[in-house]
Order: sequence, then C-alpha cells, then structure tokens
Amino acid sequence: MNLQKLLAILEKQEKNLKNLLKIGIEKQETLVSNNHKKLKELVAVEEQNLLNIQLTEESRLEEMHSIFNFYKINNDRYKLNILVEHLKGSANEKLLETITAFENRLRKIIEEITRVNHLNMTLIQQSRSLINATIHAVINSSNRSMLDRKA
Repeated sequence: MNLQKLLAILEKQEKNLKNLLKIGIEKQETLVSNNHKKLKELVAVEEQNLLNIQLTEESRLEEMHSIFNFYKINNDRYKLNILVEHLKGSANEKLLETITAFENRLRKIIEEITRVNHLNMTLIQQSRSLINATIHAVINSSNRSMLDRKA
C-alpha cells in the first residue's frame, strides 16, 4: 500500500486532465474559425485522452482499494478526502498535504473543463441556430419574389 504510487497516479491524472482542458480550448478556437478538419482531429485526440483518463482512474481506484484495505478503512467510496481524514496522525503529514493539494488541483481543472465544454456546447447550439435560420430564410424566400416588380 504505497501512497507514493497513489501520488504518481494522481500526477498522471492531473496531466491527462490538463491535456483534456487544452483540447477543449483548442476545440473552442476551432469551432469559432469553422475548421472542420482540425475539429475532427481534435475529437480523435480527445477520445484517446478520455480513454487515458478512464484507465488512470481505474488504476487510482485499484490503488485506493488496496490502501483502504491495508489501513482497514471501512468505506466503499474511494475518495481522497476520506483517505486523508483516516490517515491523519498515522501517515506522513506532508504526504497527506500533497494528496489534498492534488485533490484540490484536480477539482479545479475539472471545473474548468466543465466550463469550457459548456461554452463549446453553446457555440455549437448557436451555430446550429444560425444554420437553421439561414436555411429557413432561403426556403421561405423561394416562395416570394426577391424583387418588387410593381416599382
């Protein structure tokens, strides 16, 4: 039950999440510039990154399970704050502070990813709305003459 191994996993997850945030920001710029080719590439990279995040999360849960068993922490939810709370006084305080710092940084990155994804969704919805309005205007204009022939 190696807390150092858990820290390595958390560090890897932080890197994965930062990459996902970077991709989200790049997608935003790509949506605004209407670059379909780059958007397709970014989506592929994003999918790979999401797989990496999932695999790292599975590793974290396995390690947390081992640590919880080793320290006889009776909780089905393998959360970092629960681990830190149970290890206070029995583990290196500096190590516990580092775990808490990772948890806080990961939470902030996830909040930022959520914010960027929400903005991207808004951009997509506005784009769809504009396209629909344009199509509607073109279809309706074909029913009427573009020129006023009475003049």
